[in-house]
Amino acid sequence: MKKIAMIAAAVLACGAAQAQTNASPIYGEIGYSLLTADVAGTDFDLGAVRAILGYDVHPNVAIEAMFAVGTSDDSLSSGGDTFKIKLQHSYGLYLKPKVEVADGLELFGRIGYVESKLKATLVGYGSATNSDNDVSFGVGAKYAFSKSMYGVIDYMRYYNKDDIKVDGFTLGFGYRF
Repeated sequence: MKKIAMIAAAVLACGAAQAQTNASPIYGEIGYSLLTADVAGTDFDLGAVRAILGYDVHPNVAIEAMFAVGTSDDSLSSGGDTFKIKLQHSYGLYLKPKVEVADGLELFGRIGYVESKLKATLVGYGSATNSDNDVSFGVGAKYAFSKSMYGVIDYMRYYNKDDIKVDGFTLGFGYRF
């Protein structure tokens, strides 16, 4: 009976040790996005803070929810008038295929659907906002500093229709819970 108890304790201890070495499937990321909004052939440089909450459904696939809020706008002056554009917010849902190519280095893709709201202002005349949605996709890389902390960089296309295209790079930090 003592041997069975010792074997059971050893098996439980091994299981507990294994559970501690596996990273959590839930993670969060926060980053700063340098975006370009191409509106009818004119480029505007925008900034946004982006947050992602993700869940690994498989070692090579995750699902992610994204939320971004604009932090900086850009303007264009012509003929005494100034036109400004700013990202109000953006949110979406992604499927993220990924592969670890070296110890701690992961390459990934994202494909999903995003709803975005832009605000355009003609200074002195007023402003208008417009919300729309589109398929969004991109690629990136992640480097793990430890089992729970990592850095990430990606390039994403957030919107591309009706003569408006929004894309850009994000540099961020992630944490596995």
